[in-house]
Amino acid sequence: MEGLEIYDFLRLVFITFMISLIVITIILLVQKKRSNLVNGFTVSITSIISIIVSGINLIIIGYIADELNLGGDVISSYLFLIILGLSIFNLFLYFKNKNSIISD
Repeated sequence: MEGLEIYDFLRLVFITFMISLIVITIILLVQKKRSNLVNGFTVSITSIISIIVSGINLIIIGYIADELNLGGDVISSYLFLIILGLSIFNLFLYFKNKNSIISD
């Protein structure tokens, strides 16, 4: 089936964004108050770019499934939702940590 391998290649983009967002989450959870490994601009841009590219990727997967008369790819939809959740969580975590640093 020729359409099945297309999903595998497009899932690599989702997995790459998911790994990068998990690394940023770990950095935000571990970093101390005085050392700033990531800043607000980095977290915001990474979150926005990952959501936009993953959303476009999901739309492309839908077009491919429609043209090849295949079923939709549920795993890619779940990966997009995970990326969306991690992006929102990273933004929330950064601004929560930033406000706790300012108040100390």
